[in-house]
Amino acid sequence: MTKNLSILTVLAFFLISSAAAHAETTQAPCGSFKKLSDGKWSVVKPIKIEHGNESALLNPGTIIAPGTRVAGADVYDALQRGCPTTNRAN
Repeated sequence: MTKNLSILTVLAFFLISSAAAHAETTQAPCGSFKKLSDGKWSVVKPIKIEHGNESALLNPGTIIAPGTRVAGADVYDALQRGCPTTNRAN
């Protein structure tokens, strides 16, 4: 239960960023990532991740592998738990 709570906390701090607007979400920003055939995730459009007092901008082409932490959040785990497996590269 503690692990599930921490995942929900991480997801609650994700922030999707675009040039026009900022939108807060409690779900993993699946539309900014594509699952690769080797199990890693690739950033397909710029995204700003905020967690606590930390933030980072990920650019297209950035690869998210198991254990990848961005702004203190385990992004790989959040994507694995929150994004459908249909969001995959061929």
